[in-house]
Amino acid sequence: MEKNVTDKFVMERKTIFDKTRKKRFELTFQIQGEKEQKKILVIALNPASTDIKVLDTTTIFILNNLLPMGYTTITICNLYADLCKKLKPSEIANNRENRAYLRDVLKRKFDTILIGFGNTFTGNKFVSEEKCYLKELLKDYKDCSMDLVDEAENTQD
Repeated sequence: MEKNVTDKFVMERKTIFDKTRKKRFELTFQIQGEKEQKKILVIALNPASTDIKVLDTTTIFILNNLLPMGYTTITICNLYADLCKKLKPSEIANNRENRAYLRDVLKRKFDTILIGFGNTFTGNKFVSEEKCYLKELLKDYKDCSMDLVDEAENTQD
């Protein structure tokens, strides 16, 4: 057995919900024991799960791609905080609480901010308004923010 090698990886998960647990504002993964800290904020469209023990395919994809890039803190927030399987922007009364949360999260000074919701809901006035608000919010973070693009290099605008 002396030819075997053991690797150990400890990662903490933390979620922040509203009091009713109908909105998830944040899902953060923190790797324990790393000397060099590299932080990324991913802004997706909307959260799909209240269960911290179960990860959806989008979150798995994010982790599988960002952990090998050396990120030790991965924080996932969303354009909308409402928990749902299929987002219906016109049914969301207002997004003020999530907007305020995003403003506070940005104060944590991330190495990278990744906009990861792509071209979803193109032409939808409610989503367009939120995307414009986010774009304005991120104007002071241009040096560390980027958009995911599709193969045709289309961004969310």
